[in-house]
Amino acid sequence: MTTSRFSEIPGASARHRCGLTLDTILASGIESAGENQIITDGGMDLSYRDFGVRVRQLGHALMQQGIKAESRVAVMERDTHRYLEAYFAVPMLGATLMTVNIRLSLEQIRYTLEHSKTELIIAAAEFLPMLEQVYQGADSIPPIVVIGHAPTALPFAGEYEALLAEADASFVFPAVDEDAVATHFYTTGTTGLPKGVTYTHRQLVAHTLAVGFAFGTTDDYQSFRRNDVYMPLTPMFHVHAWGLPYVATLLGVKQVYPGRYEPSEIIRLVRTENVTFSHCVPTIMQMLLAEAEKNGTKLPGWKVIIGGSAMSPALAKRAMASDIQVFAAYGMSETCPVISFSRTTAAEAKANPEKMCRVGHAIPLTELKIHHPQESAAQRRGELVARCAWLTDAYFDDPHMTAQLWRDGYLHTGDVAVQDDDGAFHIVDRTKDIIKTGGEWLSSLDLEACIAEHAAVEEVAVVAKPHEKWGERPCAFVKPRNPDMDPETLFSEIRNALRTRIEEGKLPPYAIPDEIHLVDMLPRTSVGKLNKKALREQLNTD
Repeated sequence: MTTSRFSEIPGASARHRCGLTLDTILASGIESAGENQIITDGGMDLSYRDFGVRVRQLGHALMQQGIKAESRVAVMERDTHRYLEAYFAVPMLGATLMTVNIRLSLEQIRYTLEHSKTELIIAAAEFLPMLEQVYQGADSIPPIVVIGHAPTALPFAGEYEALLAEADASFVFPAVDEDAVATHFYTTGTTGLPKGVTYTHRQLVAHTLAVGFAFGTTDDYQSFRRNDVYMPLTPMFHVHAWGLPYVATLLGVKQVYPGRYEPSEIIRLVRTENVTFSHCVPTIMQMLLAEAEKNGTKLPGWKVIIGGSAMSPALAKRAMASDIQVFAAYGMSETCPVISFSRTTAAEAKANPEKMCRVGHAIPLTELKIHHPQESAAQRRGELVARCAWLTDAYFDDPHMTAQLWRDGYLHTGDVAVQDDDGAFHIVDRTKDIIKTGGEWLSSLDLEACIAEHAAVEEVAVVAKPHEKWGERPCAFVKPRNPDMDPETLFSEIRNALRTRIEEGKLPPYAIPDEIHLVDMLPRTSVGKLNKKALREQLNTD
């Protein structure tokens, strides 16, 4: 009898060989994939079994480089099959995969590499100039495995494909405990240094199973099943691309990796490879819609999760007009990340597009609730808190911030939420972004959603501006679709539209911004979220 397992414990009982480890996800995917392929940037097609061989080869090559249990291996690469190989090979050695956010500043990248105690870096050749700047003047630089060919003065450990070609294709991974740390990355907040987040094999497998079950038991409008074709549009350095590559691999579905995000190429891949399931932030969706609308392209059957930032009803309707089946999901770096999604049907989505923007119901095995401070226990809104088996236990080497994250036995999200009558949660703001004007609370997200309904508005962000009389007043920054539009005309139309929403009872009477600024671009964090801190600072310096 043969086994498809990637690691074995000689002499151990079967019970001890069946931990919740990432090798079980890969082995299950290979067994169930059939003829499905993994297609990557550059046109390379891999069968799942060929992919499994490459994972073995990478594991052996890394071991030859001295990587062992608890070593930290960093990766700097676009969304390709090579990143997916590292998703498995590094943790399956008992080492820890550190996914480098290539959009951070040079100083922050160096901090994350040093703080994580990275021992080896796998980097695409295009990132070598960046690394040379990152490590300028450094006394110690980890060896670098280069993907591709480029001259560099950095410590060179070999070229990726050459190392794999020399590696043992029959390599057997060592046994790994399910509580071993598998992944490590850094959050990208707008204040302070990035915070390290880690996940064990057990946490990743538990999250994979819960997410797979959640999307596998839904209506066809948003389901993720064996007959789907998956393409991530969230960077693989960002919270394991929301954990969906692990789900896709477990299911054995056809996978498509686009490399660099080029709108025309992504649209082409969706059509030619028959992509049916993706996920992205609102900014990416807006970019893709602009490309599709320019060419009159419809994208029927493409199911896309929107997360990272709030999806406005206007964006949901715009996507649906291109036949894209959009819906929101929710999570954060500290939650692995998906912990809820807007559960729906095709009929409900068509009838109530605004419901697709809610963060919805908790996925299986997850507890979500609204936390009420003692003084406001009677209110219907409060901070959303969570508890389940895969939430990060602590910030890496940061006990103070860990204590802030975990209070009263729950992970505090920092998001203000309301629970609707059907049990679904609706995020109304970040705790730090909600506006208090004249003693009353005003949701910046609600105001943004109303402004975004205007046909001339491409994007909008609303922040609080200090006010001597009212404490704070809303201030809007608007990126128009047509940069040549007369600003005063647009401002007048926006204010009139908001007055209508006030009359309809959708906004409070104090919601109309005192100031509206026209901008060419809205500032964003390294993962595409609106950087409202930068906008508030801009107001304070003007």
